[in-house]
Amino acid sequence: MKKSHSGHYSIGMIAAVLIGLSAVCPFASIHAAPSVAQSNNLNSVSLYNESSWVPPLNSTSPITSSPGDVSASFPTEEQGVPADVKQAANNTVQSLSSQPPFASWKDAELSYHPLGPGTHSWLVQVNRAGEYIGYLIIGSDSKGLYQLNEYGNGPSGPYSMDVLRQSLVSLTDTDLSSIDKLQITPMYEEPLLAYWLVRSSTGSQICIDAVTGDPLPVEVADGSWKHKLQNNAFSSSVPFLKTQAQAVTVSSAPFDPYDDLGWLQPKQKLSVRNTGQFKDTLSISPRIIFSATGINFAFGGPLSISGYQSWISPDHPSQSNLYALTYHHGLSRFVPLKKLLSAGEFYRLD
Repeated sequence: MKKSHSGHYSIGMIAAVLIGLSAVCPFASIHAAPSVAQSNNLNSVSLYNESSWVPPLNSTSPITSSPGDVSASFPTEEQGVPADVKQAANNTVQSLSSQPPFASWKDAELSYHPLGPGTHSWLVQVNRAGEYIGYLIIGSDSKGLYQLNEYGNGPSGPYSMDVLRQSLVSLTDTDLSSIDKLQITPMYEEPLLAYWLVRSSTGSQICIDAVTGDPLPVEVADGSWKHKLQNNAFSSSVPFLKTQAQAVTVSSAPFDPYDDLGWLQPKQKLSVRNTGQFKDTLSISPRIIFSATGINFAFGGPLSISGYQSWISPDHPSQSNLYALTYHHGLSRFVPLKKLLSAGEFYRLD
């Protein structure tokens, strides 16, 4: 975990987070290192907003606790979920399950979890036989219509408690301070920013990427990064409720953009400004990379792109919605191409 993007965080806060998590999350209790616990009197830690929720582990391991730890069941979100969100999720899962990569989604169980106060976004976890197999993130557009922000197929989706735990434990090279109460909130913001907001009662806060577990810049917490976004970068497309998923086009095997940085050379830059150019480029250069200089964190990028999936409306067959395919640690993640086209650049990896 890199400290350079997020400033200094206290070991006291990290330890408090770990204990705070054990008070609200249905997973095996997390313990801070003895030296941290001894320095910060962790037994006094409590949540000051117990309505904050944390998604369960992407597994079904039994709940355990140790003396002195407090555990609570994960809140059920079936009541209060907008009917339109459920309809969108059910239609999307039904459509995706008709395609081979998502065949296991047929008749899967769905669980719903709100993302952040006032964001109008929902995490929909897809489960089969008690195992996590994928996710959807559904949000409302400027007109209040629900749309598919992104989706993924695999066992390692966003908001994993394992990722959050590992991230917090790794934050050790910090200044000491005493923090006693925490609020932990899963957040989602345009364009593709999934993160944990960890806030203390004394005003300190940390933002952690909910996909990678990396610390995010301090500007995420105060929202000052948003001025870097281009205006009208996220224009609406055909409502996805009226579209059907098509076959997934895979252009290459999964790859990591950090394994070979040759794409950073100026000569590797591509001219991709629309759907047609994107498809044509992938047919010639099967491995491309999306990068949004200065705000890559808002996309979970840079993103390695090696395919796409089209969604087509019977009413508008010539207007397809494309979701670019990227990978992260076994997860096939699909993100709206329109959110990438006007917000960054594409590069070829030979």
